[in-house]
Amino acid sequence: MGHLPAAFSAAPVVLASMPFGILHSPSLALGILQARLAGAGIRTACRHFTIDYAARIGTAAYQRVAGGFPRTTSLLGEWIFSHAIRPKTPAQQETYFRHVFGDYAAARGVEQELRIRSIEQILGWAEAAGDFVDYAAREILAYQPRMVCLTSVFEQNLASIALAQRLHEIAPGVTVVMGGANCEGEMGRELARRFPCIDVVVSGEGDRVIVPLVEGLLRGERWQDIASLAPLVDPQASAGNFLQARMVHDLGDPPRPDFDAYFHDLAQRPSVGAGLPVEIPMESSRGCWWGEKHHCTFCGLNGATMGFRSKAPDAVVREVQAYAASYPGRKIAFVDNIMDSGYFATLLPELARLETGTEFFYEIKSNVTRAQVRALRDAGVRHIQPGIESLSDHVLGLMKKGVSAMQNLQLLKWCMEYAVRVDWNVLWGFPGESPEDYEAMARMVPWLVHLEPPARGSRIRLDRHSPNFKEAEAFGFTRVRPYPAYGLVHDGLPAQAVAKLAYFFEADHALDAQVDAYTRPLAEAIACWHEVHARSTFFSLEREGAVVLVDTRPARTGPQTRVLQDVSAQLVMRCDTARTVSGLARELPEYSPARIREELDALCAQGVVWSDGRRYLGLAVAFTTFLESRRRGRLEQGMDAMLAAAGT
Repeated sequence: MGHLPAAFSAAPVVLASMPFGILHSPSLALGILQARLAGAGIRTACRHFTIDYAARIGTAAYQRVAGGFPRTTSLLGEWIFSHAIRPKTPAQQETYFRHVFGDYAAARGVEQELRIRSIEQILGWAEAAGDFVDYAAREILAYQPRMVCLTSVFEQNLASIALAQRLHEIAPGVTVVMGGANCEGEMGRELARRFPCIDVVVSGEGDRVIVPLVEGLLRGERWQDIASLAPLVDPQASAGNFLQARMVHDLGDPPRPDFDAYFHDLAQRPSVGAGLPVEIPMESSRGCWWGEKHHCTFCGLNGATMGFRSKAPDAVVREVQAYAASYPGRKIAFVDNIMDSGYFATLLPELARLETGTEFFYEIKSNVTRAQVRALRDAGVRHIQPGIESLSDHVLGLMKKGVSAMQNLQLLKWCMEYAVRVDWNVLWGFPGESPEDYEAMARMVPWLVHLEPPARGSRIRLDRHSPNFKEAEAFGFTRVRPYPAYGLVHDGLPAQAVAKLAYFFEADHALDAQVDAYTRPLAEAIACWHEVHARSTFFSLEREGAVVLVDTRPARTGPQTRVLQDVSAQLVMRCDTARTVSGLARELPEYSPARIREELDALCAQGVVWSDGRRYLGLAVAFTTFLESRRRGRLEQGMDAMLAAAGT
């Protein structure tokens, strides 16, 4: 049959994750649900068909599509599996590639022959999508289940719908339940309305709902008649086969998610597992404490679950220890939208005391101190996503980020020193921004190339649940509509239904037609940043009151190695954190404010210091800290040679 583990020869409930869900990580949602059901004595099987599909098309190809190729809004993964629901005519396929794929190829100068080969490969996947759905249905039914629970996040919707449809065709007695981000609010209600093959669509956090729901459905009850569900469901929002779960207010110390099924599936497909950087997903909080106060205008997360809740630090530590023992050597990726700020004083010191060698990923807010970056490093947090979306105070204000460009630059510098990897992007296309915002950022880039570059720069979308979407007119957007790919994926549905199923939207605003032109210099500067980053360094080393600078940035105007003395050295040493002239003058009374400003402005012109017009920040990375955070060796020898050349 395939890859059924002997222990799961039969199970009343099967949990499944379909393509194009995340491949390099188990489904946290299914792990949570499986642990909850096991705690209630309900036997389950769990299948990650993401792995099976990657074995068919190749791991690299799967990762590329799941990562949003050719663009996130192209919905290529959804389009592939839409063929399993409603086959496309050649004319429809041509329309998709011309309007959604063709512009990508043209913009990047993709050769015609390569483009044709890519299209032929994708068409092959699309035509075989139905066969894969049949395979998944057969694998599931081999467990003889009475219920199948599907998780749907981003580009898993069409494959999950196709599977639900196939299960109802060949096993109409099996109850199909679907939940996940694609089922939230209006999207979930429209799924329930348009696809009766899904018996229950669950919106919201399902971990407290799953046990009474499954127990009742296995007894043959309608979910509306399950008495124990009443306190967990919002009756005002629920109707028909759509169930709106209430937000879980106390995370407590829940059962640890079960990921063994994922690793079983991965072991059965060695071609997929080989070299795959598998991470363990873990949550220490839900919601967003910043979003509760000031929802970032572009953020579409936490539609109905913004309220911030976090686990007790000792509960998080116990879970980390359990994962480190069960899956040694695996990185743990916290899926929190934002780390609890209290964890700097509570959780991180406890993680630093563990001796598991585990590395962590966390999303944080960028307004942190040097000491807090060091605390992250010491705790094993070697990878962060801090929400740096711009280096312009004006644009950050339009986003309601609650941080400054100066804070973002400080963080990038300190993370380079402490060997903490930073994931970040630059967003543009906000009503109210100006061309000057992006001209200024483009001028900054040559002095920043020694720091971690942004992954990309891109125009914003209007994501469902975001303030930009919900209050589009107030923010200056007009003509809000789903991205064109939704209509091509959901062909056969009326436009009104497509709009209710969509998550990504586009819109017009006053400067919309000019955005590409005025952001082009910054986009080109970011591309250059990527090209020169690996060979660009800018180090500082304090020596007996002097500061040695080693600068290999292409934009430097002076020698590669030089020594600052007197006031220049004093200022660079003190500008590790953003400082004002008045504050520096109090610490250096032997120099007048005018002299300090004159020296700082000269250092700015040389790219040694950056100013936002009020504060000044040194851009050099402290070499001693940099070395302490990495292995000593050739790098230290190279620095010794540079110091010798400088005569120090």
